[in-house]
Amino acid sequence: MTAADRAVEEFLTPRVSALFPGVRILGEEFGATGSADAEYTLTLDPIDGTAAFVSGLPTWCITVGLVQRGTAVGGVTYLPMTGETYAADADVAEWNGRALPRDTPPSGHGDLFMLTHSDYHRGEAKRFPGKIRSLGSTAYHMALVARGAAVAAVLGRPRLWDIAAGAAMLRAIGGALRYRSGAAVELDALLNGERATDHLVAAAPGMIDEILALVGPRP
Repeated sequence: MTAADRAVEEFLTPRVSALFPGVRILGEEFGATGSADAEYTLTLDPIDGTAAFVSGLPTWCITVGLVQRGTAVGGVTYLPMTGETYAADADVAEWNGRALPRDTPPSGHGDLFMLTHSDYHRGEAKRFPGKIRSLGSTAYHMALVARGAAVAAVLGRPRLWDIAAGAAMLRAIGGALRYRSGAAVELDALLNGERATDHLVAAAPGMIDEILALVGPRP
């Protein structure tokens, strides 16, 4: 947490409240405001990738997600330093205004590329035959999977504000988000800011079973 995290959330909260009156807001820095019975929860992560931000790296982002009764239905992930904007609205996902294809597996050209968090690449992920990288931002990792730049991402145990926008993007392009065990991710279990109970895996269309076989727990 930095002063910048708090400042960004303080800037965004009243503005999104004015745009979406009655919506429940769940932010990383200041928790939840609004009715727990609200149909929609809008999540705010003012700086996802704080360590990258503090280090002067460009891979941090601001991410806002919209969850309707446990289903991610929209969101925006914005990287100020690179000028990239990823957005999802129902069945459409875009990168810098360009629609991302749906149900399209990676082309297979070049090396396979998977993203992981922190030191996870030193564990089970070593079974993955391609390149493994960590860019320091859960939301950006998910956006890169949705864009088709990476085949998958192992996400640690994130909170809802980390993954809501990315989950909406994956839903729009036909990708998948599962627990490393293969179990479905129930977003309504994370609506109060709880951590996911295990590592999550985001995968490009048609890739989830193959990726889980490589990064999931050993039998």
